[in-house]
Amino acid sequence: MKINCDIGERGIAHPVDLELMNHIHIANIACGGHAGDRESVSFFSRLAGEKGMEISAHLSFPDKDNFGRKALSLDGEALIDSLEEQLELMGDVRTVKLHGALYNLSASEQDLADQLAMWFRGKEIERVLCPSRSALALACAKRGISVLEEAFAERTYTWDENTRRLVLTPRSEPEAFLSTVEEAWEQYEQMVNKGSVRAVTAQGRKDYPIEAQTICIHSDSPIALVLAQRLYRHAETTL
Repeated sequence: MKINCDIGERGIAHPVDLELMNHIHIANIACGGHAGDRESVSFFSRLAGEKGMEISAHLSFPDKDNFGRKALSLDGEALIDSLEEQLELMGDVRTVKLHGALYNLSASEQDLADQLAMWFRGKEIERVLCPSRSALALACAKRGISVLEEAFAERTYTWDENTRRLVLTPRSEPEAFLSTVEEAWEQYEQMVNKGSVRAVTAQGRKDYPIEAQTICIHSDSPIALVLAQRLYRHAETTL
């Protein structure tokens, strides 16, 4: 399973980001929405090229104050205008991963997912990283855009009874994060070996099916680097 990581959210000289670039397969480069700028995009794109690494445009609501983690009330035209500006920084990149609130909303709101997929198609985007069977995955598949099904290594999942699907546990919840490498490794192994994940429910934890072709590590997680090193060593023996 390929490892992807959100990169360039802390400038060009952050030591953890620089080291993470040695232990991942796909760098999702922040390009000005929630973080990043022309300098950081250029730096990490060049570094990825030197390492033969895949990259994606990490697009977000235009909201650096809230790090893209707050849903903005933008009309469709304003959102697309912002995404156009962000994608322009990435040159001819044809892979996209959304960030934060936009990632979550596009996974559940079909109208937004359809709007984004139509825009992707118009921009000749060829591949999108997103949750399996999400609204965005369905919208992209209908338009001939490849979906790289994604799961998360150090975040927990919750079963949403309303939508009948897995969602990331909100960051405001105390159980949202796995705090040790061993916990994250156990979740990864369960995903790979059993195709399931232990999710938080009102009745306690329960296993639910999950499909993934790539595993994400958040670069700002305290365990990001050690976890990436371990996952990368394992992945390199199986890819």
